[in-house]
Amino acid sequence: MASLRHLSLVVVVTAALLPGVPAAAEPLVRSAAAAVEVPNIGDVRGHLTLPATGAHGTTITWRSSNTRVITTTGEVNRPRSGARPVKVVLTAKVSRGRHSATRALIATVVPLPVAEPLEGYGFFYFTGESSPIGEQIYAAASNGNNPLDFSEVNNGRPILRSGLGELGVRDPFVLRSPDGDRFYLLATDLKINGGRGWDAAQRTGSRSIMVWESTDLRTWSRQRGVQVSPPTAGNTWAPEAFWDARRGTYVVYWASKLYAESDPGHTGTSYNRMMYATTRDFVTFSPAKVWIDPGYSVIDSTVIEHDGTYYRYTKDERNNSSSSPCSKYITAEKSADLLAPAYDFVAECIGKATPTSPGLSAGEGPTGFKSNTEDRWYLFIDEYGGRGYVPFETTDLASGRWTMSTGARLPASPRHGTVLPVTRAELNRLTAPPSPVRADARGLVAHWPLNGSATDVTGHGYDGVLAGNATWSEGSLLLRGGHVQLPNNLLTGAAAATISADVLVDPAQQTPYFLYGFGNTAANGVGDGYLFSTGDTYRGAIATGNWATEQGVNSGLALPRGVWKTVTLTVGDGVEALYLDGVEVARTTGVTTRPSDIGGGITTANHLGRSVYAADKPLLGRMKNVRLYDRALSGAEVAALPRATSP
Repeated sequence: MASLRHLSLVVVVTAALLPGVPAAAEPLVRSAAAAVEVPNIGDVRGHLTLPATGAHGTTITWRSSNTRVITTTGEVNRPRSGARPVKVVLTAKVSRGRHSATRALIATVVPLPVAEPLEGYGFFYFTGESSPIGEQIYAAASNGNNPLDFSEVNNGRPILRSGLGELGVRDPFVLRSPDGDRFYLLATDLKINGGRGWDAAQRTGSRSIMVWESTDLRTWSRQRGVQVSPPTAGNTWAPEAFWDARRGTYVVYWASKLYAESDPGHTGTSYNRMMYATTRDFVTFSPAKVWIDPGYSVIDSTVIEHDGTYYRYTKDERNNSSSSPCSKYITAEKSADLLAPAYDFVAECIGKATPTSPGLSAGEGPTGFKSNTEDRWYLFIDEYGGRGYVPFETTDLASGRWTMSTGARLPASPRHGTVLPVTRAELNRLTAPPSPVRADARGLVAHWPLNGSATDVTGHGYDGVLAGNATWSEGSLLLRGGHVQLPNNLLTGAAAATISADVLVDPAQQTPYFLYGFGNTAANGVGDGYLFSTGDTYRGAIATGNWATEQGVNSGLALPRGVWKTVTLTVGDGVEALYLDGVEVARTTGVTTRPSDIGGGITTANHLGRSVYAADKPLLGRMKNVRLYDRALSGAEVAALPRATSP
């Protein structure tokens, strides 16, 4: 089971050893019992995975204090809408031979949501590999209940960025749980821009999918990567999922090239097949199996269910030729069983021009959904290398006839993603501006000690995550090309700001570089509004656009390298001040930009140890004790801040 520490679960746990366990066996059994975890146990909204095996070769059996609500195999019957949450004690008996221990976990099962009509659509996508920020998660919302009219949210900037794996994500798929009040976002772990290229991505690419969770489509859990593909797989592309009511589980499917077990370097030839695994929680998955293998490459399956029939749409990945004229377009099949070994043929060449409908130069990444207002279905097909997503529609899924929609207004550059029907409340949350940043009575927004974790110790929840080559060493953050990725919108509503950090710049540091940057990156990789400091020369600035808009303060001196220094920048009331080890070294007046002006209050490139300019060099060295305030500290307050010392 993958680690769940990043989910920040609040679990009430008690543990007790059964009498008579010999002391020699006790540590292993106790350790195995202490390691038992159940995802989302503090907020149960669906079936649970109750593990049957544990650490150190142990087996686990379960008891439930209320089997009408949670069975001993994890099936959940939630209270009716409007009822109170129900507490259920789940007791794990962890055994090894004749030795055993128990651990009791308290599950909170929340009531079913109130059914609400679907009154709009959310659109989640990436924008392509031509931009250094295109392989992240973007979103748009429909204008009213129109499935062909969308406006970008978050000012057209990413709503989620990958801090794991290849640091890029593509093909986002958003799934609503069968009860309706939990969402899962799955994505491909892949970054082509600045990466290793398409061939390497299919030989030694990621075997994991990236997962986020939400209960409101606005606040998302910390990203996690879950390895689902076998060692023989060279890639794990475009994961999607569908709830299989017959089996009581989610079926997750994706494309992988499979190589011979005798070819561990994946140097031979292969082709993409559609794989699948099952899960209840997107944490624990069954072993992967082949779902579609016609003997040639297929990718990007998606599913629409209607009246008990599953319609499956898959890209034929063969090179287009006279013998395969429908290659690089979409094939439709159907079945009454989601996991049937063979589906019935419905149609091919979907997306290609017909005598009655214009078409695409090629198509992939289909996403399908039903209209909220009529018996009409839409299939958005990604014309890669061309227009991006183009909508098609039909009133008869079984016919296989799709016509290009007219009058569509889509976001800029939408690529392979998902359109999700949503309620009015969900649509409103998608389009709402960010809330002002939280701060305590002293104005402290966040404090990241960076002494073993990137947690914000203020309790405001602005936790960071390590990305790339960043590790903990000697009581501080060691940066060797990586950085700390911070949450979005850390300057929202802040008329002023102070940023203070202890830094040690490596003598081998290359320029240009940022010590930190709070702001945005434009699609061309250039800074697009930001607040930052750098060490050569030691200076700071605030900008509303690129470097030409900077209003800065400059010490005229290089920041010493190889030694710890405390750097502080304050901005407020028209003044920027720069401090080194608590002593003011430069001041500028007449500053007209406020931190809250950056990005209109939306900042999605907030980093420690990384610039907002994609081409800049990463920070090499160490960092600790980073503080962010929503006001400009006075000189006396800056002098009173703790000074940098050696670990």
